[in-house]
Amino acid sequence: MSLDNGIMTNMIATLLMVLTYTYLYIQYRHSYLAKWMAAWILHEVRIVFLEKSFIEQSSVFLTILYIILSFAYCLLMMAGTMELVGRRLSKIWIATGLLFLVITTAGMIIHLPAYIYGIPGVFYIGTTYIRTGFIVRNINVGGMGRWLTTWAFILLGFHTFDMPVLAQIGWFIPWGYLIDGILRSVVAIGTVFIYFEKVKNELAQKEKYYRLLAENATDIIYRYKLTKPAGFEYISPAIKQVIGYEPGDIKTIREIMRIIHPDDRDIFKKFLKNPVMCEDFAIFRVLNKSGEIVWAEPKYSIVSDPNGKPIAIEGSVRDITKRVLLEQDVSRLDRLNIVGQMAANLAHEVRNPLTTVRGYLQLFGNKREFQHYKEQFCLLLDELDRTNHIITEYLSLSKNKSVEMKKCSLNEIVYSLHPLVQADATPSKIEIELKLGDIPNLYLDGKEIKQLVLNLTRNAIEAMPAGGRLGIQTVVSGDEIVLTVADQGTGIPQHVLDNLGKPFFTTKTNGTGLGMAICYRIAHRHNAKVDIDTGPAGTTINIRFRTPNPP
Repeated sequence: MSLDNGIMTNMIATLLMVLTYTYLYIQYRHSYLAKWMAAWILHEVRIVFLEKSFIEQSSVFLTILYIILSFAYCLLMMAGTMELVGRRLSKIWIATGLLFLVITTAGMIIHLPAYIYGIPGVFYIGTTYIRTGFIVRNINVGGMGRWLTTWAFILLGFHTFDMPVLAQIGWFIPWGYLIDGILRSVVAIGTVFIYFEKVKNELAQKEKYYRLLAENATDIIYRYKLTKPAGFEYISPAIKQVIGYEPGDIKTIREIMRIIHPDDRDIFKKFLKNPVMCEDFAIFRVLNKSGEIVWAEPKYSIVSDPNGKPIAIEGSVRDITKRVLLEQDVSRLDRLNIVGQMAANLAHEVRNPLTTVRGYLQLFGNKREFQHYKEQFCLLLDELDRTNHIITEYLSLSKNKSVEMKKCSLNEIVYSLHPLVQADATPSKIEIELKLGDIPNLYLDGKEIKQLVLNLTRNAIEAMPAGGRLGIQTVVSGDEIVLTVADQGTGIPQHVLDNLGKPFFTTKTNGTGLGMAICYRIAHRHNAKVDIDTGPAGTTINIRFRTPNPP
């Protein structure tokens, strides 16, 4: 083999490596790929323009440039490889390389024999190759890329050591270039294998983390395919905690529509028909496995094909039921505050004149000349009393109403009202069932709690016109004391339940719409929570007081 053939072989192999690493860098933009690419470009420049000059020693300047490029190639290759394995090239190693470069250059300038001034550089470059080989051996990747690269670097290092000696044998020089080109090609191919193995491992690790995140997230994460056959390609296990169904239970549009609240199905259909243009799909309701309403907030993005046609929907669904209920409570309290302010003004402006009018009506009604109008006077007095009762209810909503909290027995308050509740229930043939548990005393305003119990029991009695059982119970539940009023009526319709506690909202012919609003206000003033459970078998209202604390 001729010298030109050996150099040409090395040149072609190096060019292939330059093209390979240039492509990889353009695609993935990793800095160690840039170092490898630069290293092979320097190596190619050195072979094409400086190799013969170095062999023939035709120019001192070109020979020095050849040596500099050799050191630079070596350091860039090693730096890229060490970055791949998560390490940095030692500054001491770089400084040593520069020192050996200076010694080699100085030896050539003072015209020392090549086998003498080349020894420091050969030793440094060969040692660098061998050290890099052992570093590659510790890379935590599988496949044969690590094995190929490790041994190619080590053999390249030893081949670097023997080059000054074997270069003295003229016929071996072409073969030396061939061996050098083969080993460098194996290094390049091996590092490509290592790179792809490393990327594969990183992707597998990221997939593991993403799956772990998705499967442990409290939000439901999903991917829904819009193209035929349409359906869910993935649903995270959080769906079990949110609505009680397994991910495999929800696959097709029919199964989705089954759990969407009937009032929200039209919006959902509109969204599926044109997910890009639908702006109303912000919050919707679903029915969990037990039939209860869960408020859901979707976040999604549209996946489109190259032509812009939507092909899938990816996103998450968050359970915001607690937030919605809290907002409803806040809104209810805001409305109560407004009515309370109205009540405070109304009491002073209206009640005094009404008292005066009632007094004169009583006075005139007792006079002999007005006896034949006695029925009309009684009607007027009843209407004034009714008006006064409405004002009293307004005053119960007053935001600034003074309350007198003192430690008292909730059971005694309920028991004292039992005869009155029994009297209201008897005409409708309703049985009263008292279950008063062993509960601690609470800091309460007795008058307000009496009004609360009376309002709740009268609502329960009116819900059972054909008779039934009215249950009143007190019990300790965890850190709460619960007052329960349960009826056996037909339940509260959803549209009524949504507006329950709103002032002036009533379904009764002669109702004021303030009864439940007053209950909510009293509960709020006692730092208690109102829970309502309703269905075809009846309605249960729980007033949850916190454990006793001084006011």
